[in-house]
Amino acid sequence: MNNLKRPIIDPKKFILPPYITCPKCKKSNSFGVLMIGGQRYTRRCRECWFTESYKLPELNKKIIYLDQFAISDMMKAVNDKIGKKDKVDQFYFTLFEKLEYLSSAQLIVCPDSSFHRSESLLSDYSALKQMYEHFSGGGTFYDPATLHRFQIIEKYRAFLGNKKFIFDKEATGISSDYIHGWRPELMVSVDFKTTKKELKEMRESKLKIHQAIADVFNRWKTEKDKTIKDWFKEEGLAFGIVTINQFKDLLIKQSMYAIGQPTTIDEIVKLAISESNTLITSMINYIKSGTQEEKIKKVVSFLVSDEMLEIPFNKISALLWASIAHASAHGGQKTPPNQGTVNDIEMISTLLPYCDAILVDNAMFALLNNGEVKKEIFKYGTKIFSKNNKQEFFDYLDEVKKNANDDHFKKVTEIYGDNWGQPCWKMYH
Repeated sequence: MNNLKRPIIDPKKFILPPYITCPKCKKSNSFGVLMIGGQRYTRRCRECWFTESYKLPELNKKIIYLDQFAISDMMKAVNDKIGKKDKVDQFYFTLFEKLEYLSSAQLIVCPDSSFHRSESLLSDYSALKQMYEHFSGGGTFYDPATLHRFQIIEKYRAFLGNKKFIFDKEATGISSDYIHGWRPELMVSVDFKTTKKELKEMRESKLKIHQAIADVFNRWKTEKDKTIKDWFKEEGLAFGIVTINQFKDLLIKQSMYAIGQPTTIDEIVKLAISESNTLITSMINYIKSGTQEEKIKKVVSFLVSDEMLEIPFNKISALLWASIAHASAHGGQKTPPNQGTVNDIEMISTLLPYCDAILVDNAMFALLNNGEVKKEIFKYGTKIFSKNNKQEFFDYLDEVKKNANDDHFKKVTEIYGDNWGQPCWKMYH
């Protein structure tokens, strides 16, 4: 044991540039940056250890969501180890450079999400994770089930109080981290190990979903007498029906277990921690009077009512699927939506209302600019970009830079040093 070498960590390593003269010991180039976060930052002297914190101006960063294809191609552009640099479109080099500058300038944040993680797990996970975390700076969207629950609860509370529902993207927060805070210099990234079995189950799940969509697609092709409104209502009410059925399964399993019928505690626990049970239980808690049975009936009646058609994520999703159904029935779409489309629709319907801008692929760009979908998206003020209008996206990013004043850039330099705007081309070295 005595022969083991213990690592020695010099605490001075955590005091970073830019260094200035210490106000206490007057030593030049010793008073560096120890910590940055939220609306404050802290300096410490490397000589006398004098420490002082300072308040920072409030930020209102533009929230820009980057679809997985952009993360993947920027990673290939920057990561020499992949060996695909020569095959990557110049668009992604320019995109990386512009996002890097604005992100370092604390003018934008590109939050990562569970969609990034799930799509990255089946590819070059570590490299992709490094890229999306590079631009998120620790800002991660809550998972879809949580954001869905937030929206449904807000609508439900308005319904119970006979008030008009007004969607407020800042009402409950969108991330466990303060997304508009000043970005720390040092970040710790933690991840849970994913087994081969879990990866196999993910692939199998994607195939099952694709097959289910293909079956529905074939049905849509025969429904030529339906209108977009018919499909919209069908898709919009499906969420509530699925939620109720899962909740019923839990009640049935609990009853079976109580009377000794064949079931297992694992099955019950799995249903008890499900998204459906969490949502319905939360909704029940907002009802002040009545028996448990009466409360459940009230929640169930809401979940299958037209009230659900006004909730942002559900409305956007239903409109997107209704547009695809209409195209299927009238020959505009010949082949079933692929696995990527299913994932993209869930991502867009969940996250778009919280974003100032979103970069999607060309197919989703066309769908989002289609009729009723475009009218709904317009309400959130989210700008939609793809490679189809890449110059408009670059112009938008340039405008963000132009709108920042000199005082802001001086403060950024004070905290992060003179080289803060340099692209991190060697991030994978």
